[in-house]
Amino acid sequence: MSTKGNRDFRPFRHYAPPAGWINDPNGLVYEDGTWHLFAQHYPHDAVWGPMHWVHATSRDLLTWTDQGIALYPDDKLGMAFSGSGVIDRGNTSGLGDGVDPMVLMYTSHGEYEQQSIAFSNDRVHFTPYQGNPVMPNAEKPDFRDPKVFYNEIKKCWTVIVAAGDHLEFHASDDLIHWRKTGEFGQKANRLGGIYECPDMFPLTAPDGSTVWVLILSLLLPAPYGSSRTQYFLGRFDGDTFEETIPAPYPRILDSGYDNYAAVTFNGADRRVMIGWGSAWSYAFFEPTNEFCGIMTYARELTLVDTEAGLMLAAKPVTPDFDLKEATPVEKPADADRFWQPQAIAELPGELFHARIEAEDNCRLELSNALGEKLVVLLTNEQKLVVDRSKAGQNGFSEMFADGLYSVMTAPRTAHGPAVIDVYFDRMIAEVFMDGGTVVNSSIVFPTEPYTKAKLIGRGKLYVG
Repeated sequence: MSTKGNRDFRPFRHYAPPAGWINDPNGLVYEDGTWHLFAQHYPHDAVWGPMHWVHATSRDLLTWTDQGIALYPDDKLGMAFSGSGVIDRGNTSGLGDGVDPMVLMYTSHGEYEQQSIAFSNDRVHFTPYQGNPVMPNAEKPDFRDPKVFYNEIKKCWTVIVAAGDHLEFHASDDLIHWRKTGEFGQKANRLGGIYECPDMFPLTAPDGSTVWVLILSLLLPAPYGSSRTQYFLGRFDGDTFEETIPAPYPRILDSGYDNYAAVTFNGADRRVMIGWGSAWSYAFFEPTNEFCGIMTYARELTLVDTEAGLMLAAKPVTPDFDLKEATPVEKPADADRFWQPQAIAELPGELFHARIEAEDNCRLELSNALGEKLVVLLTNEQKLVVDRSKAGQNGFSEMFADGLYSVMTAPRTAHGPAVIDVYFDRMIAEVFMDGGTVVNSSIVFPTEPYTKAKLIGRGKLYVG
Protein backbone atom coordinates (compact mmCIF):
# COMPACT_ATOMS: atom_id res chain seq x y z
CA MET A 1 0.00 0.00 0.00
CA SER A 2 1.31 3.42 -0.95
CA THR A 3 2.42 5.85 1.76
CA LYS A 4 1.70 9.45 0.79
CA GLY A 5 1.35 11.39 4.05
CA ASN A 6 2.21 11.49 7.72
CA ARG A 7 -1.07 12.14 9.54
CA ASP A 8 -4.54 10.66 9.72
CA PHE A 9 -7.03 12.49 7.50
CA ARG A 10 -9.80 9.89 7.65
CA PRO A 11 -13.05 11.84 8.14
CA PHE A 12 -15.44 11.12 10.98
CA ARG A 13 -18.78 11.45 9.15
CA HIS A 14 -17.92 11.19 5.46
CA TYR A 15 -17.57 7.86 3.75
CA ALA A 16 -14.02 6.73 2.96
CA PRO A 17 -12.98 3.18 2.06
CA PRO A 18 -11.30 0.96 4.68
CA ALA A 19 -8.27 1.01 2.39
CA GLY A 20 -7.51 1.69 -1.24
CA TRP A 21 -8.86 4.17 -3.74
CA ILE A 22 -12.38 5.47 -4.46
CA ASN A 23 -13.78 7.98 -6.91
CA ASP A 24 -17.30 8.31 -8.41
CA PRO A 25 -20.30 7.36 -6.27
CA ASN A 26 -22.29 4.64 -8.02
CA GLY A 27 -25.51 2.66 -7.68
CA LEU A 28 -27.17 4.90 -5.09
CA VAL A 29 -30.35 3.18 -3.87
CA TYR A 30 -32.64 3.71 -0.88
CA GLU A 31 -34.76 0.81 0.37
CA ASP A 32 -36.65 0.25 3.64
CA GLY A 33 -34.64 2.71 5.71
CA THR A 34 -31.23 1.73 4.30
CA TRP A 35 -29.11 3.90 2.02
CA HIS A 36 -26.93 1.84 -0.32
CA LEU A 37 -23.77 3.57 -1.54
CA PHE A 38 -21.44 2.04 -4.10
CA ALA A 39 -18.31 3.67 -5.49
CA GLN A 40 -15.52 3.21 -7.99
CA HIS A 41 -12.83 1.38 -6.05
CA TYR A 42 -9.36 -0.10 -6.32
CA PRO A 43 -8.83 -2.18 -3.17
CA HIS A 44 -5.15 -3.03 -3.51
CA ASP A 45 -3.54 0.41 -3.25
CA ALA A 46 -4.41 4.04 -2.54
CA VAL A 47 -4.08 4.90 -6.23
CA TRP A 48 -6.33 4.42 -9.25
CA GLY A 49 -6.26 0.87 -10.63
CA PRO A 50 -8.58 -1.71 -12.23
CA MET A 51 -12.02 -0.56 -11.15
CA HIS A 52 -14.25 -2.53 -8.80
CA TRP A 53 -17.40 -1.38 -6.98
CA VAL A 54 -17.18 -1.10 -3.20
CA HIS A 55 -20.47 -1.18 -1.24
CA ALA A 56 -21.46 0.50 2.03
CA THR A 57 -24.79 1.03 3.80
CA SER A 58 -26.14 3.56 6.26
CA ARG A 59 -29.33 4.31 8.17
CA ASP A 60 -28.55 8.02 8.61
CA LEU A 61 -26.16 8.94 5.75
CA LEU A 62 -23.46 9.70 8.34
CA THR A 63 -22.34 6.35 9.75
CA TRP A 64 -21.41 3.84 7.08
CA THR A 65 -21.01 0.06 7.29
CA ASP A 66 -18.81 -1.53 4.67
CA GLN A 67 -20.39 -4.43 2.81
CA GLY A 68 -17.36 -5.46 0.79
CA ILE A 69 -16.83 -5.48 -2.95
CA ALA A 70 -19.95 -5.78 -5.09
CA LEU A 71 -18.47 -5.83 -8.60
CA TYR A 72 -15.11 -6.99 -9.94
CA PRO A 73 -13.32 -6.48 -13.26
CA ASP A 74 -14.37 -9.02 -15.89
CA ASP A 75 -11.72 -10.97 -17.80
CA LYS A 76 -13.54 -10.50 -21.11
CA LEU A 77 -15.50 -7.25 -20.77
CA GLY A 78 -13.05 -5.23 -18.68
CA MET A 79 -13.27 -3.03 -15.61
CA ALA A 80 -16.50 -2.15 -13.81
CA PHE A 81 -16.83 1.59 -14.48
CA SER A 82 -19.54 3.88 -13.10
CA GLY A 83 -23.28 3.28 -13.17
CA SER A 84 -26.44 3.21 -11.09
CA GLY A 85 -28.87 0.92 -9.31
CA VAL A 86 -32.58 0.22 -8.92
CA ILE A 87 -34.91 -2.12 -7.10
CA ASP A 88 -36.60 -4.07 -9.89
CA ARG A 89 -40.19 -3.82 -8.62
CA GLY A 90 -42.25 -6.61 -10.11
CA ASN A 91 -39.11 -8.51 -11.12
CA THR A 92 -39.38 -7.29 -14.72
CA SER A 93 -35.92 -8.69 -15.44
CA GLY A 94 -36.81 -12.17 -14.23
CA LEU A 95 -33.58 -12.16 -12.21
CA GLY A 96 -35.26 -12.21 -8.80
CA ASP A 97 -35.60 -15.39 -6.77
CA GLY A 98 -38.82 -14.83 -4.87
CA VAL A 99 -37.95 -11.17 -4.25
CA ASP A 100 -37.61 -8.02 -6.30
CA PRO A 101 -33.88 -7.96 -7.09
CA MET A 102 -31.54 -5.03 -6.78
CA VAL A 103 -30.09 -4.47 -10.25
CA LEU A 104 -26.89 -2.54 -10.89
CA MET A 105 -26.25 -1.16 -14.37
CA TYR A 106 -22.64 -0.24 -15.09
CA THR A 107 -20.11 0.33 -17.83
CA SER A 108 -17.86 -2.56 -18.79
CA HIS A 109 -14.69 -0.74 -19.80
CA GLY A 110 -12.53 -2.87 -22.07
CA GLU A 111 -11.66 -2.45 -25.73
CA TYR A 112 -14.99 -0.62 -25.96
CA GLU A 113 -17.31 0.83 -23.35
CA GLN A 114 -20.48 -1.25 -23.08
CA GLN A 115 -23.31 -1.43 -20.55
CA SER A 116 -23.77 -4.46 -18.32
CA ILE A 117 -25.98 -5.41 -15.37
CA ALA A 118 -25.58 -7.41 -12.17
CA PHE A 119 -28.25 -8.46 -9.70
CA SER A 120 -28.66 -9.37 -6.05
CA ASN A 121 -31.46 -10.97 -4.07
CA ASP A 122 -29.83 -10.37 -0.66
CA ARG A 123 -28.59 -6.79 -1.37
CA VAL A 124 -24.97 -7.80 -0.57
CA HIS A 125 -23.80 -10.41 -3.08
CA PHE A 126 -24.08 -9.50 -6.76
CA THR A 127 -24.04 -11.77 -9.81
CA PRO A 128 -23.19 -10.40 -13.27
CA TYR A 129 -25.87 -11.22 -15.85
CA GLN A 130 -24.73 -14.06 -18.11
CA GLY A 131 -25.87 -12.24 -21.24
CA ASN A 132 -23.73 -9.12 -20.66
CA PRO A 133 -23.34 -6.66 -22.22
CA VAL A 134 -27.01 -5.67 -22.38
CA MET A 135 -26.08 -2.59 -24.40
CA PRO A 136 -23.22 -3.52 -26.76
CA ASN A 137 -21.02 -0.88 -28.38
CA ALA A 138 -18.24 -1.25 -30.91
CA GLU A 139 -18.18 2.31 -32.25
CA LYS A 140 -18.21 5.08 -29.65
CA PRO A 141 -14.94 5.69 -27.75
CA ASP A 142 -16.88 7.28 -24.85
CA PHE A 143 -20.11 5.50 -23.90
CA ARG A 144 -20.46 5.18 -20.16
CA ASP A 145 -21.97 5.88 -16.75
CA PRO A 146 -25.58 4.67 -17.21
CA LYS A 147 -28.20 6.27 -14.95
CA VAL A 148 -31.26 4.03 -14.85
CA PHE A 149 -34.64 4.85 -13.32
CA TYR A 150 -38.28 3.85 -13.63
CA ASN A 151 -40.07 6.06 -16.15
CA GLU A 152 -43.55 6.82 -14.79
CA ILE A 153 -44.52 8.61 -18.00
CA LYS A 154 -43.97 5.64 -20.31
CA LYS A 155 -44.22 2.90 -17.65
CA CYS A 156 -40.84 1.44 -18.54
CA TRP A 157 -37.20 1.69 -17.53
CA THR A 158 -35.16 4.60 -18.87
CA VAL A 159 -31.38 4.85 -18.89
CA ILE A 160 -29.23 7.87 -19.74
CA VAL A 161 -25.74 7.11 -21.06
CA ALA A 162 -22.94 9.64 -21.58
CA ALA A 163 -21.69 9.44 -25.16
CA GLY A 164 -18.80 11.88 -25.50
CA ASP A 165 -20.35 15.23 -26.42
CA HIS A 166 -23.99 14.26 -25.80
CA LEU A 167 -26.33 12.02 -23.81
CA GLU A 168 -28.34 9.11 -25.16
CA PHE A 169 -31.72 8.03 -23.78
CA HIS A 170 -32.76 4.38 -24.01
CA ALA A 171 -35.87 2.52 -22.81
CA SER A 172 -36.52 -1.06 -21.71
CA ASP A 173 -39.32 -3.21 -20.33
CA ASP A 174 -37.00 -5.64 -18.56
CA LEU A 175 -33.63 -3.90 -17.91
CA ILE A 176 -32.08 -6.25 -20.48
CA HIS A 177 -33.34 -5.31 -23.94
CA TRP A 178 -32.92 -1.61 -24.77
CA ARG A 179 -34.11 0.74 -27.52
CA LYS A 180 -32.89 4.29 -28.14
CA THR A 181 -35.45 7.08 -27.61
CA GLY A 182 -33.53 10.34 -27.83
CA GLU A 183 -30.44 12.50 -27.37
CA PHE A 184 -29.50 15.69 -25.56
CA GLY A 185 -26.48 17.87 -25.38
CA GLN A 186 -24.45 19.08 -28.30
CA LYS A 187 -26.04 22.52 -28.41
CA ALA A 188 -26.68 22.84 -24.68
CA ASN A 189 -23.17 22.10 -23.44
CA ARG A 190 -21.83 25.60 -22.83
CA LEU A 191 -18.68 24.43 -21.07
CA GLY A 192 -17.41 21.88 -23.57
CA GLY A 193 -15.52 18.78 -22.53
CA ILE A 194 -16.49 15.12 -22.27
CA TYR A 195 -19.83 14.18 -20.70
CA GLU A 196 -19.82 11.87 -17.69
CA CYS A 197 -22.07 10.60 -14.87
CA PRO A 198 -25.50 11.92 -15.93
CA ASP A 199 -28.50 12.03 -13.62
CA MET A 200 -32.06 13.25 -14.11
CA PHE A 201 -35.07 13.64 -11.82
CA PRO A 202 -38.21 15.74 -11.29
CA LEU A 203 -38.59 18.36 -8.55
CA THR A 204 -41.50 20.57 -7.62
CA ALA A 205 -40.86 24.27 -8.28
CA PRO A 206 -42.10 26.98 -5.88
CA ASP A 207 -45.06 27.64 -8.21
CA GLY A 208 -46.14 24.00 -7.94
CA SER A 209 -45.03 22.96 -11.42
CA THR A 210 -42.84 19.95 -12.12
CA VAL A 211 -39.37 20.76 -13.41
CA TRP A 212 -36.90 18.11 -14.52
CA VAL A 213 -33.29 18.56 -13.44
CA LEU A 214 -30.51 17.08 -15.54
CA ILE A 215 -27.10 16.75 -13.88
CA LEU A 216 -23.99 16.38 -16.00
CA SER A 217 -20.36 15.99 -14.95
CA LEU A 218 -17.79 17.28 -17.41
CA LEU A 219 -14.12 16.61 -18.02
CA LEU A 220 -12.99 20.08 -19.02
CA PRO A 221 -10.05 21.98 -20.47
CA ALA A 222 -8.74 25.23 -18.94
CA PRO A 223 -9.88 27.74 -17.74
CA TYR A 224 -12.62 25.77 -15.99
CA GLY A 225 -10.38 23.22 -14.30
CA SER A 226 -10.29 19.51 -14.95
CA SER A 227 -13.83 18.68 -13.88
CA ARG A 228 -17.10 20.46 -13.20
CA THR A 229 -20.70 19.45 -12.59
CA GLN A 230 -23.35 21.41 -14.48
CA TYR A 231 -27.14 21.22 -14.32
CA PHE A 232 -30.00 22.06 -16.66
CA LEU A 233 -33.70 22.73 -15.98
CA GLY A 234 -36.44 21.65 -18.35
CA ARG A 235 -38.92 18.94 -19.27
CA PHE A 236 -38.86 15.21 -19.91
CA ASP A 237 -41.49 13.84 -22.28
CA GLY A 238 -40.72 10.21 -21.50
CA ASP A 239 -38.27 9.90 -24.39
CA THR A 240 -35.73 12.71 -24.02
CA PHE A 241 -34.91 15.89 -22.10
CA GLU A 242 -35.39 19.44 -23.34
CA GLU A 243 -33.94 22.49 -21.58
CA THR A 244 -36.90 24.87 -21.24
CA ILE A 245 -35.57 27.15 -18.47
CA PRO A 246 -32.22 28.34 -19.82
CA ALA A 247 -29.83 30.61 -17.97
CA PRO A 248 -27.51 33.27 -19.43
CA TYR A 249 -24.58 31.40 -17.86
CA PRO A 250 -23.86 27.74 -17.11
CA ARG A 251 -25.52 26.57 -13.90
CA ILE A 252 -22.68 25.06 -11.85
CA LEU A 253 -23.56 22.73 -9.00
CA ASP A 254 -20.58 23.62 -6.81
CA SER A 255 -17.98 26.40 -7.01
CA GLY A 256 -15.42 24.12 -5.38
CA TYR A 257 -13.60 21.40 -7.26
CA ASP A 258 -14.21 18.62 -4.76
CA ASN A 259 -17.74 17.55 -5.59
CA TYR A 260 -17.47 15.64 -8.85
CA ALA A 261 -19.64 12.93 -10.42
CA ALA A 262 -22.45 13.85 -8.02
CA VAL A 263 -25.58 11.72 -8.42
CA THR A 264 -28.77 11.03 -6.47
CA PHE A 265 -30.40 8.05 -4.78
CA ASN A 266 -33.16 6.10 -6.49
CA GLY A 267 -36.07 5.00 -4.32
CA ALA A 268 -36.18 7.76 -1.71
CA ASP A 269 -39.10 10.14 -1.12
CA ARG A 270 -36.70 13.09 -1.28
CA ARG A 271 -33.91 13.86 -3.72
CA VAL A 272 -30.58 13.17 -1.97
CA MET A 273 -27.21 13.59 -3.69
CA ILE A 274 -23.64 12.55 -2.92
CA GLY A 275 -20.48 13.46 -4.84
CA TRP A 276 -16.84 12.41 -4.95
CA GLY A 277 -14.82 14.72 -2.70
CA SER A 278 -11.86 15.27 -5.00
CA ALA A 279 -10.85 16.24 -8.55
CA TRP A 280 -8.92 14.45 -11.27
CA SER A 281 -6.26 17.18 -11.40
CA TYR A 282 -4.75 16.16 -8.07
CA ALA A 283 -6.62 13.14 -6.66
CA PHE A 284 -3.76 10.75 -7.41
CA PHE A 285 -1.44 12.59 -5.02
CA GLU A 286 -3.53 13.28 -1.91
CA PRO A 287 -1.45 12.70 1.27
CA THR A 288 -3.93 10.34 2.90
CA ASN A 289 -1.88 7.16 3.37
CA GLU A 290 -3.85 3.90 3.34
CA PHE A 291 -6.89 5.32 1.57
CA CYS A 292 -7.50 7.92 -1.13
CA GLY A 293 -10.85 9.50 -1.82
CA ILE A 294 -13.92 10.41 0.22
CA MET A 295 -17.56 11.24 -0.41
CA THR A 296 -19.16 14.60 0.32
CA TYR A 297 -21.91 14.98 2.87
CA ALA A 298 -25.22 13.85 1.42
CA ARG A 299 -27.36 16.82 0.37
CA GLU A 300 -31.10 17.14 -0.07
CA LEU A 301 -31.95 19.05 -3.25
CA THR A 302 -34.88 21.41 -3.83
CA LEU A 303 -35.77 24.12 -6.34
CA VAL A 304 -36.00 27.72 -5.15
CA ASP A 305 -36.61 31.12 -6.70
CA THR A 306 -33.67 33.53 -6.40
CA GLU A 307 -32.67 36.92 -7.75
CA ALA A 308 -30.72 34.94 -10.35
CA GLY A 309 -33.76 32.87 -11.35
CA LEU A 310 -34.82 29.31 -10.54
CA MET A 311 -31.95 27.36 -8.99
CA LEU A 312 -31.09 24.17 -7.16
CA ALA A 313 -30.62 24.51 -3.41
CA ALA A 314 -28.64 21.98 -1.38
CA LYS A 315 -29.21 21.22 2.30
CA PRO A 316 -26.49 19.00 3.78
CA VAL A 317 -27.23 16.02 6.00
CA THR A 318 -24.89 16.64 8.94
CA PRO A 319 -24.49 15.69 12.60
CA ASP A 320 -26.27 17.86 15.15
CA PHE A 321 -23.95 20.63 16.32
CA ASP A 322 -24.48 22.73 19.45
CA LEU A 323 -23.62 26.18 18.14
CA LYS A 324 -22.37 28.80 20.59
CA GLU A 325 -21.60 32.43 19.82
CA ALA A 326 -17.92 33.32 19.61
CA THR A 327 -16.45 35.93 21.94
CA PRO A 328 -16.20 39.43 20.43
CA VAL A 329 -12.75 41.00 20.60
CA GLU A 330 -12.64 44.30 22.47
CA LYS A 331 -11.52 47.16 20.28
CA PRO A 332 -7.96 48.22 21.23
CA ALA A 333 -7.53 51.75 22.54
CA ASP A 334 -4.91 52.44 19.89
CA ALA A 335 -6.88 50.93 17.00
CA ASP A 336 -6.58 52.82 13.72
CA ARG A 337 -9.44 53.68 11.39
CA PHE A 338 -9.00 50.42 9.48
CA TRP A 339 -9.76 48.25 12.50
CA GLN A 340 -12.74 45.95 12.03
CA PRO A 341 -14.85 44.09 14.58
CA GLN A 342 -13.58 40.62 15.39
CA ALA A 343 -14.78 37.47 17.14
CA ILE A 344 -12.69 34.44 18.12
CA ALA A 345 -13.61 30.90 19.15
CA GLU A 346 -11.67 27.77 20.00
CA LEU A 347 -12.62 24.90 17.73
CA PRO A 348 -14.05 21.79 19.43
CA GLY A 349 -12.00 19.33 17.36
CA GLU A 350 -11.70 18.27 13.72
CA LEU A 351 -15.44 17.85 13.20
CA PHE A 352 -17.36 21.10 13.55
CA HIS A 353 -19.84 23.60 12.18
CA ALA A 354 -19.06 27.32 11.95
CA ARG A 355 -21.85 29.74 11.09
CA ILE A 356 -21.41 33.38 10.07
CA GLU A 357 -24.26 35.85 10.25
CA ALA A 358 -22.69 38.57 8.14
CA GLU A 359 -24.03 42.12 7.98
CA ASP A 360 -21.76 42.88 5.03
CA ASN A 361 -18.32 41.83 3.80
CA CYS A 362 -16.38 39.67 6.26
CA ARG A 363 -13.58 37.13 6.56
CA LEU A 364 -13.51 33.81 8.44
CA GLU A 365 -10.16 32.20 9.20
CA LEU A 366 -9.79 28.62 10.40
CA SER A 367 -6.21 28.29 11.61
CA ASN A 368 -3.70 26.19 13.53
CA ALA A 369 -0.55 26.90 15.54
CA LEU A 370 1.60 26.70 12.40
CA GLY A 371 -0.20 29.65 10.85
CA GLU A 372 -1.98 27.57 8.22
CA LYS A 373 -5.35 29.12 7.38
CA LEU A 374 -8.43 28.17 5.46
CA VAL A 375 -10.19 31.43 4.58
CA VAL A 376 -13.85 32.01 3.70
CA LEU A 377 -14.67 35.51 2.43
CA LEU A 378 -17.77 37.49 1.62
CA THR A 379 -16.46 40.31 -0.56
CA ASN A 380 -17.63 43.86 -1.21
CA GLU A 381 -18.62 42.62 -4.67
CA GLN A 382 -21.06 40.16 -3.05
CA LYS A 383 -19.07 37.07 -3.90
CA LEU A 384 -18.21 34.02 -1.86
CA VAL A 385 -14.48 33.27 -1.94
CA VAL A 386 -12.86 30.15 -0.49
CA ASP A 387 -9.07 30.42 -0.27
CA ARG A 388 -7.13 27.25 0.58
CA SER A 389 -3.80 28.50 -0.78
CA LYS A 390 -2.30 28.53 2.74
CA ALA A 391 -4.63 26.01 4.36
CA GLY A 392 -2.03 23.27 4.79
CA GLN A 393 -0.02 20.84 2.71
CA ASN A 394 -0.16 21.57 -1.01
CA GLY A 395 3.30 20.61 -2.27
CA PHE A 396 2.05 17.14 -3.21
CA SER A 397 0.54 18.55 -6.41
CA GLU A 398 1.33 21.57 -8.58
CA MET A 399 -2.28 21.64 -9.71
CA PHE A 400 -3.65 21.66 -6.15
CA ALA A 401 -1.39 24.60 -5.29
CA ASP A 402 -2.27 26.49 -8.48
CA GLY A 403 -4.40 29.61 -8.11
CA LEU A 404 -7.18 28.17 -10.27
CA TYR A 405 -7.73 25.42 -7.73
CA SER A 406 -6.73 27.17 -4.51
CA VAL A 407 -8.85 30.36 -4.67
CA MET A 408 -12.46 29.80 -5.76
CA THR A 409 -15.17 32.41 -6.28
CA ALA A 410 -18.94 32.32 -6.71
CA PRO A 411 -21.48 35.17 -6.98
CA ARG A 412 -24.29 35.48 -4.47
CA THR A 413 -27.87 34.77 -5.47
CA ALA A 414 -29.27 37.35 -3.01
CA HIS A 415 -28.43 40.74 -1.50
CA GLY A 416 -28.26 42.03 2.04
CA PRO A 417 -27.14 40.17 5.18
CA ALA A 418 -25.85 36.65 4.56
CA VAL A 419 -25.76 33.41 6.51
CA ILE A 420 -22.73 31.27 5.67
CA ASP A 421 -22.47 27.73 7.04
CA VAL A 422 -19.10 25.98 7.04
CA TYR A 423 -19.11 22.24 7.83
CA PHE A 424 -15.67 20.80 8.43
CA ASP A 425 -14.66 17.16 8.82
CA ARG A 426 -10.91 16.65 9.15
CA MET A 427 -10.01 17.13 5.47
CA ILE A 428 -13.06 18.65 3.80
CA ALA A 429 -14.83 21.98 4.19
CA GLU A 430 -18.33 22.33 2.73
CA VAL A 431 -19.65 25.88 2.56
CA PHE A 432 -23.32 26.81 2.00
CA MET A 433 -24.67 30.34 1.50
CA ASP A 434 -27.92 31.94 0.37
CA GLY A 435 -30.05 28.99 1.37
CA GLY A 436 -27.76 26.43 -0.25
CA THR A 437 -27.85 27.99 -3.72
CA VAL A 438 -24.17 28.96 -3.41
CA VAL A 439 -21.96 26.02 -2.44
CA ASN A 440 -18.24 25.31 -2.22
CA SER A 441 -16.71 21.92 -1.41
CA SER A 442 -12.95 21.94 -0.84
CA ILE A 443 -10.55 19.39 0.58
CA VAL A 444 -7.58 20.60 2.64
CA PHE A 445 -4.66 18.92 4.37
CA PRO A 446 -3.58 20.95 7.43
CA THR A 447 -0.29 19.76 8.88
CA GLU A 448 -1.87 20.05 12.31
CA PRO A 449 -5.59 20.28 13.11
CA TYR A 450 -7.22 23.70 13.02
CA THR A 451 -7.78 24.99 16.55
CA LYS A 452 -9.14 28.53 16.15
CA ALA A 453 -11.92 30.28 14.25
CA LYS A 454 -11.68 34.04 13.75
CA LEU A 455 -14.24 36.33 12.15
CA ILE A 456 -13.17 39.74 10.90
CA GLY A 457 -15.96 42.10 9.91
CA ARG A 458 -19.43 43.08 11.00
CA GLY A 459 -21.41 40.05 11.99
CA LYS A 460 -21.63 37.16 14.42
CA LEU A 461 -19.74 33.88 14.53
CA TYR A 462 -21.14 30.67 15.99
CA VAL A 463 -19.15 27.46 16.43
CA GLY A 464 -20.14 23.99 17.56
